[in-house]
Amino acid sequence: MGYCMEQRDASFKIKKENFDKALLAIKELVNQAEKMRGGRDYSWVINSNLVNARTVWEAMDEWRWETEMYGEDIGNIYFVGEKIGDDKVLFDAIAPFVEDGSFIEMQGEDGALWRWLFNDGKCTEQYAKIDWD
Repeated sequence: MGYCMEQRDASFKIKKENFDKALLAIKELVNQAEKMRGGRDYSWVINSNLVNARTVWEAMDEWRWETEMYGEDIGNIYFVGEKIGDDKVLFDAIAPFVEDGSFIEMQGEDGALWRWLFNDGKCTEQYAKIDWD
């Protein structure tokens, strides 16, 4: 079971100088899982693979988000999974290292539309309101 989602659009950037910080933030999620989740893996993620990730893009791949390089920076992101997991947990962790104005727009299996928006070191979730006036 689970809730299927697909990516509609994205504009996402992490500068090269923030790669190591973002990777450490993702790895810290494993420590949080030990404390708050009794060591349970995050949805669709194997925590030990996060610990062993050598780069931020390897860690992102484990969360089912492939990244694309633009020059030396991560310049975009693509969801390669099928169902929603603990994605917001990941995005909250790396938000301080994502460039302001970045976003990832998603659509759920029931037609719901939302996006994760990155500004001021935070990730917020916004839901679309469709008006048929």
